[in-house]
This record gives sequence, C-alpha cells and structure tokens, in this order.
Amino acid sequence: MQMASQNEYTRDETDSLGTVSMPRQSLYGSNTARALENFPIDDRILGQEPALVKALAKIKKACALANVELDRIEESIGHALVQACDEMIDGQLNQHLLVPVLEGSGGTSTNMNVNEVLANRALQLIGKIPGDYSVIHPNDHVNQGQSTNDVLPSAIKLACYELAQEAKSGVEIVALALTQKAGEFSEVYRLGRTCLQDAQPMTLGQAFGGYHSVIDRAASRIGDQSMRLLTIPLGGTAIGTGLGSAAGFQKLVFEHLRDVSGLPVVPSANRFDGMQNLDEFQRLSAELETATGAMAKIAKDFIILSSGPSGGLAEISLPAVQPGSSIMPGKVNPVIPMSTIQLAQLVHGNHCCIVMACQDGLLEINHFEHSVASRLFDSLHRISEIATTFATHCIDGIEANEARSMDNLTQSFALATTLVPKLGYSAVSAIVKESVKTKRAFLEVAVERDLIARDEILDIIKSSVRID
Repeated sequence: MQMASQNEYTRDETDSLGTVSMPRQSLYGSNTARALENFPIDDRILGQEPALVKALAKIKKACALANVELDRIEESIGHALVQACDEMIDGQLNQHLLVPVLEGSGGTSTNMNVNEVLANRALQLIGKIPGDYSVIHPNDHVNQGQSTNDVLPSAIKLACYELAQEAKSGVEIVALALTQKAGEFSEVYRLGRTCLQDAQPMTLGQAFGGYHSVIDRAASRIGDQSMRLLTIPLGGTAIGTGLGSAAGFQKLVFEHLRDVSGLPVVPSANRFDGMQNLDEFQRLSAELETATGAMAKIAKDFIILSSGPSGGLAEISLPAVQPGSSIMPGKVNPVIPMSTIQLAQLVHGNHCCIVMACQDGLLEINHFEHSVASRLFDSLHRISEIATTFATHCIDGIEANEARSMDNLTQSFALATTLVPKLGYSAVSAIVKESVKTKRAFLEVAVERDLIARDEILDIIKSSVRID
C-alpha cells in the first residue's frame, strides 16, 4: 500500500472505500479510523480492558506461531509478530487500541484494530514504517487463518475467565468475613423473624452461618461456570467450517495457545454450535446475578438489623464510615450495604441485556457479542470492587448489641413454641393472646402462671437454638 504524508502530523491509508487520514504516531490503520467515526460511543474502549487485550494478543501470537509452522507466513514476519504480540500482552500498545468495546461492527472493528496495531508495530520492529503493508499486512499475515467470528468470541471467553477469577476471589472474601462473624456471634441470642414478625429464638451466629453458605456456594458456582469458558470456537473461521485456515491449523493453534496462555483451552465440540451460541456467557451472567442478589439480601438484612439506633432494631452496629446527612447532625447511614444493593441492581440490568443479546444472534453467528462483553465486563469489574469493600468496610466491623437482642427476644412470644410440647398448642396460644392483649411480655405472663421460672429462661433459650 502506498503511503503519502499529508503533513508532518498525519499519515494516509487507502483502502477499498477510499483514503483515510490518522495521526502520524498512531499504529492503527484505516479500519480503526473508520470505526472511530462510525461508533462515537461513550463506552470503555478496547485499551481500557486489559483482560480482553491480553486474550486477543495471546490468540494472535498462537496463530502466528502456528502459521509459521505451517509455512503460511515467513519465519521473519512471524518472529516480528510474536514480539509485537508480547508487547501488547504487556500492555505497551494499549494507547493505540481505541475502538469502543460496545462497537457495532459485529467485532470486525475490534479485530482489525488489533490486527493493524500488531502489523504496524511488527513493521517498526523490522525497520519499516507503519502502513507498509506490502511487507506485513493486517489481514494477510496477522489475521492469517482467522476470522473475527472465531477470534472475538474466543478472546471474550478468555477475558471473562480471567475476570471471573478476580470476581470469585472477591466473593470468597465476603464468604470468609461472614464465617468469621458466625463464630464470633455463636452465643449472641436473638429473635428470629419470619415475614418481619416474631418467630423463634436463634443465635446471630446461626444467621451469619446461613449468609456464609449462600455466598460460598455462589463463589463456587462462578468458578465452575468460568471453567466452561475455556471451550472456544477458535479455528472455526467465519461460520464453523474452518474455511480460510490451513489443514492442521486448529490442532497447532490450540497447542500454542495452551502454551502461551497457560490455560487448558479446548476447541468447541461442535464448531457450528460454538460460532452460533453465546449461552455460556449467559450462564456466567446468571451466576453473577445470583451472587450479587445474595449479597444484596444480606445487605438489606444488615440495614434492618442496624436500624435506629434508638428508633429501630439496633441489634447490630455497622461501621460508621462517613457522615450520613448534610442537615441532621450525628446521623450515620448504612452506605456500604446500600452500595452493595445498587450493585445487584446494576448486575441484574446487565444480565437482562446479556439475555437479549444471546437470543438475538442470527443464523451462523451472533454479532451482538459486544453487548455481552460490555455488560459482562461491567458486572465482573463491579463485583470485584464492591465485594472486597462489603467485606472490609462493613462485615469485618459489625458489632453485636447483645443486650438489645436479648431484650427483643425475651419481650416477644418467640419462646412460646418451646412450651408447646409441655402445655399443648391451645394453652400456649392462650398465653400469647393474653400477652398481646395486656401488652405484657410472653415470659412475664408465663412466669406469673408458674409455667416457667425466671432462672430457667436462659437454659430454655439455649436449648431452643440447639441444632442436633
């Protein structure tokens, strides 16, 4: 391709649609320049998603190595491309990766942004100028044996796998914080509630043990689902037939990709399925939604249990991390739990978008993978951030108000159930009705009727929360 300098600040590239100008120092080419004009989208750009950049560069490196081995590109060109890929993996070329993640070309703009930058950087490494595509071409060399349609979903899967490990670790931090509190609160007796009404005695530790179980399960399932992302459609090229790649390319490229990435990646069992369907992303998103929903439920419980402190339950105290009002002195709000709930709302919205994108693919490919990537990356980033904050700025600093909890318990009729085996349901119901009618504590009425002695109360509470 002939290059003509417009002036000292720009360079031109001519493609099938005409001539495009771009900054002289840029390593991207005409495809990227057109994408920047066509998709002025206020979204994170490719260079701001290092996990995706690394995944793309590792795939391109594996492809270059395979193509050299198959004599599809010259060894000197392959060596320069591998060196350029290593620089991209290390984040050295991110400033040239400018296409929005949420671009609308079905991935072509993203793939070509990477191809152009790698080609131009490889040209520099062998002493040539960017744009001298007669030597190293973005399509003929960097994209040899590939299509956007198999590269992009493969790279997005690998990026989501990496980000899912970080999200899983964050959720595990929450689970650990909860189980530590379960032990700390194992002898803090409180009133268990159903439908926000008095129910039965339990310990605060038992409540936190329940919280731990659901979060621990959520972390495990994020990990399980992320492993399924290591099955990728690379080698399927445009629609799954593999047309455009050399015989033996897929076998070699997976061998190299396993070595380059250190991951046990395997090809899709059915390449047509792998090209058409994004359901594994939807399943990962569902696990993220479940995890954040569980954290939100716990956060709402914290808000209720810490309410007041004078006019609410005030059975626990949350860490005071910032003033809660610009007008009411001394007010402290449960801002970390509220932030956690907001996270769940956002992840739910992202999941709805991902579900729609996964079902809107047409025929042989799904060209809405960028909606999936944008929203999944957002959910994964946010979970990694908020989970650690929820654990360290909220859960770790929770304190139990044992006196308030015991008072709420003994003032309720929650111990009524413990007397049913001895007195029968109807007799105990009569005591409850009298306590409600006279606005006196159930235990007070029971003691007055000589059904229980005051010094038996704690033993009764302890026996009632025992788990056989």
